[in-house]
Amino acid sequence: MGAARPWTPSATTASPPTRPPTRYVLDRILPAPGEGPSEKTQRNGYFAMDIYTTTTTGARYAARVKAQGDPGYRATAVLLGESALSLVLDRDRLPDEAGVLTPATALADVLVDRLRSAGVEISARKL
Repeated sequence: MGAARPWTPSATTASPPTRPPTRYVLDRILPAPGEGPSEKTQRNGYFAMDIYTTTTTGARYAARVKAQGDPGYRATAVLLGESALSLVLDRDRLPDEAGVLTPATALADVLVDRLRSAGVEISARKL
């Protein structure tokens, strides 16, 4: 067999932001590199997310995830960083699952413990 050729995007496989009409619109709407929120805005931002669900047996639950820090920058970095650290440093504590998994399935209580230690509030209650 010959050497493998590198994959190159085509008009049908390129991600939408790289296509000229979409790129033009996004460039006019989105901030340019370096124009994100100020350090003060990132520090003072926060988010709180309430999630409601009903199980297959009809039980109802509410969960809350809350963190200090701009959700698009600072808080996201914490969530991603702690997820990566869970995979690298706590592999022996992770559930024995395989395939394409959600973070909750793949990282379970390991990630919850790490996020709580990093200042993210996570709670759940039965309604």
